[in-house]
Amino acid sequence: MLYLWMPETNGTWYWSAGENWLQADSLEQLIQDLQAHSGKETVVYFPSRHAQMLQQAMTKVHYKQLGQEGIKYLLEEFVSLPIDQMKVVHHFQQDQVSILGVAQSSIETWQHALSLLPVQISAFLPDFLILPEPAQHEVVLVNLYDQLLVRENAWLGNSVDDLGLFLEFQPAETQFKFANLNAAQMDSLATASSKDQRTEFSYQFQPLLKAKQHPFNVLPKSKHAETQWSGYWKAAAAVLLAVIVVQLGYDALRWSKLKKVADQTAAQAIDQYKYWFGENIRVTEQNIKSQFESQLRISQLGDTQALSLLSRVGPILMQKQIVAQQVSYEASTLAMSLKAKSAEDLQGLTQQLNQQGFQAELGNVQADSVGAIGVVKVK
Repeated sequence: MLYLWMPETNGTWYWSAGENWLQADSLEQLIQDLQAHSGKETVVYFPSRHAQMLQQAMTKVHYKQLGQEGIKYLLEEFVSLPIDQMKVVHHFQQDQVSILGVAQSSIETWQHALSLLPVQISAFLPDFLILPEPAQHEVVLVNLYDQLLVRENAWLGNSVDDLGLFLEFQPAETQFKFANLNAAQMDSLATASSKDQRTEFSYQFQPLLKAKQHPFNVLPKSKHAETQWSGYWKAAAAVLLAVIVVQLGYDALRWSKLKKVADQTAAQAIDQYKYWFGENIRVTEQNIKSQFESQLRISQLGDTQALSLLSRVGPILMQKQIVAQQVSYEASTLAMSLKAKSAEDLQGLTQQLNQQGFQAELGNVQADSVGAIGVVKVK
């Protein structure tokens, strides 16, 4: 991973492989220096003065009510550009929201200039993040190559021109951790703080872990190495998945019901066969048709008319749950002794057969408390 520090104007560039900053006096020299690192992912630190930052106390409930879009407009009164022309990012933690906004035009300019480099840009971050994170009630001040950077906490910092003015707005109990300050800057710090409030340290650049995922990364997502779906497509995919799941559930339920009906019909047909021809016959759903044909041939009822007539009448009997106790075929007439729940069921069967083109006739019916038995002749 490489790290670039952009100049505020057409000045000196600095770059690092994770240790000390190396100098390039121009963009042309930087291109040459980076040839040895061609294709590497690179984090770019842009001047913090190009960003507008805001920190505000906020409850988690209020944060959720505002949402991603509402948070952006908290910055509106602090910038001159319309919010729609800015890239606004934020971070919420411990009832505090930190917001950073950068003009879209600035980001596009940086992208255009850096497209000449032989590296892959993975993040744009404000340059106050090259300073170490201060402790609570502490501010870090570092003069790097005649540029004064300050970091007030993990999510707030800037570059400062007038240190004295900046110090006037700091709370009296603030501790200052500083490095490389010049004489004028040291005088300003000494005036605004006591000796016990000041601690000098040796600055060493420490790269950010997971810089690409940092909340203040303003590089447009379409330029990231990993392609990411927009919120619209994520929502569309979720809706499509829900529709597929519902359809699969409906199809599974419908298939289950149809299979249950088919199994019941097959079981009824097998029971009917065994009733007619005996329990010792090995009959299954797969061979019942051939067994019917075999039995009809054996009993000399097997001409094609009898088989055709029986195959057409059988499903109607099953539909009405009427059992044939005895079947005979003679003189093109199928005679069936049928057992039904009531005499009305036998009459209804006869009417249905006639409506479907058969010549059906119901003979004497014997009815009792458990059902009715009658002979139906069909041609």
